[in-house]
This record gives sequence, structure tokens and C-alpha cells, in this order.
Amino acid sequence: MLKASFAAAFLAVMVLSPAYAAKDLCNEAHMKQMDGMIAKMTDAEKKKEATAALDESKAAMKDGNTEECMKHMMHAHQAMGL
Repeated sequence: MLKASFAAAFLAVMVLSPAYAAKDLCNEAHMKQMDGMIAKMTDAEKKKEATAALDESKAAMKDGNTEECMKHMMHAHQAMGL
């Protein structure tokens, strides 16, 4: 229940303030956090999906494309069940 509440709150922040959220999540610290969380995943298929999405997000961040970075970040979060 707590995990679901956290996920709902997180998604609400993402939807309600995309500019703030994009600036907050498309950074090296969050990418490292995501890498750690994905490494702990046990569902191989979801782990593969999350890894691919995070890789796309990192590439977009490197190119300075915040919109694409966030699009792929959200996909990674969904694959992780967040």
C-alpha cells in the first residue's frame, strides 16, 4: 500500500509539473539511482524493458533533449512498476 501511495504521488508530481520534474529527473544522480533500482529487479523481461528505456533516456539527456529524456524515463518507471 505504501509503495502504491508513493507511486501515485510520484506520478501526480510528474503530471502536474512536467517542467520541474524534467529538470529534476534528467540528471546523473537520478540515472545512477535508476541503474541501482533496475539492477535489483527480478523480472527479467521487465528489467530488460526498463534498461532499454533508461538507456534511451540517458541518450536523450546527453543530447540535451529533455522532452525525450522524460518520455523514456517515464517508460522506465512504468516498466519498474513505479
